[in-house]
Amino acid sequence: MRVKKVSIYIRLCGEPGRPFERLKVRNPRQCGDRDHYCLRVAGKWEFFPESDPARKDLNQALHRKGEREHELRLGVAAPLIPQPTPDKPGKTPVADAVKKYFNNLEAMGKDPKTIRTYRAAVDRFVASYKKPYIEDYERQDLIDYMGWLRKQPRKERKHANPDRTYFNKVSHVAIFLKACGVRPGLKASEYPRYHEKQVVAHTAEELTVLYREADEDERFLLDFFIGTMVRDHEAQMAKYTDLTGTTLTVHGKQHKTRTVEVNQRVVLAIRERGEAATKNGGSELLFPNGNGRPNTHLLDELQELAERAGAKFHTELHKLRKTGASRRYRAGELLTTLMQELGHEDLSTTQRYLSDVRPEATKQAVAAADFIPSYTLTESAAAEVNKKEEEEKSVTSRPASPKPAKIILNDSDNVVVTGTPSF
Repeated sequence: MRVKKVSIYIRLCGEPGRPFERLKVRNPRQCGDRDHYCLRVAGKWEFFPESDPARKDLNQALHRKGEREHELRLGVAAPLIPQPTPDKPGKTPVADAVKKYFNNLEAMGKDPKTIRTYRAAVDRFVASYKKPYIEDYERQDLIDYMGWLRKQPRKERKHANPDRTYFNKVSHVAIFLKACGVRPGLKASEYPRYHEKQVVAHTAEELTVLYREADEDERFLLDFFIGTMVRDHEAQMAKYTDLTGTTLTVHGKQHKTRTVEVNQRVVLAIRERGEAATKNGGSELLFPNGNGRPNTHLLDELQELAERAGAKFHTELHKLRKTGASRRYRAGELLTTLMQELGHEDLSTTQRYLSDVRPEATKQAVAAADFIPSYTLTESAAAEVNKKEEEEKSVTSRPASPKPAKIILNDSDNVVVTGTPSF
């Protein structure tokens, strides 16, 4: 079943005719004092009530859009969270359990993007969960949810890992249940299985293709991700003031920080851009959008560059991060240092991450150990043919074997010797 399209529009009430302006997802903007947000679902307008905060608040409007899309995917026009359930001693209504869970995540400082990911999985489970209280949960409820997920249409994406997405959604629901004091009941072997996606570093030839077409900003994007090995959300929050000498302080999720040693070329580029931004009153962010906020579309910019360059290979921000780590590892940087700079929790993670990368010494050893025969396969076949021909010639040129001598009498009773005597 095809899901109906949902879009956000701004009603420009301060302009003649009160026109509608579609909100750009890549660069959304806040509406004016006299304007308000609304939805367009399958060609029909849907307006928020005056009391609804989504009428004026962009984040609330985006959330309502997600809820509406979710309702359409489920094929129902019901709220994501069940209606209030009567209180019962020792029982927690599902709506209260969900609200408390996500309030706790926000209080613990979880990343908003992470919370949205968890909510997408939990909301779908709640919509399929028909019981009023979370304590009524049974193992079969999660199995039914897994069966429902498998029946949903999957987006056809060339480099996606749908089995991993399926596993993540089931795991997020299991984490929610545990936080509510309920045992999911699934064994480790009963969770969905998937193949871990292997990210391969760019070759020098592929990097040349990208750099040849890149403009100044795009070259800085490539240099920064390869030279610092940061994740995409870490680059979005990077500031010019994070650089001290040749050391960059990287700010990760949940207020985790680490330091990365940066090459001199990237250091000079950061300083030059920082001085220009300060002089022109620009943003303190390394990658701001048009409104001076974090640019969340760096992946789109990279892939637009690859398309413009006519690249025949796949590229992504994570691949640039892997490229930087691979080049440092081949150059001799210790795994323990790379573990810290990549932000890995333990050394085994770094070892798995770089398991496909071979140091130059290994490549040289493989090349040196290669056996190269003195003749090619064609020459060998020709030699075999020549050998057979020589054997045939030797057989034909060999004198015939002598016939044994025979002594007989002719009609005149004279002795006649035939053949060759052996003496």
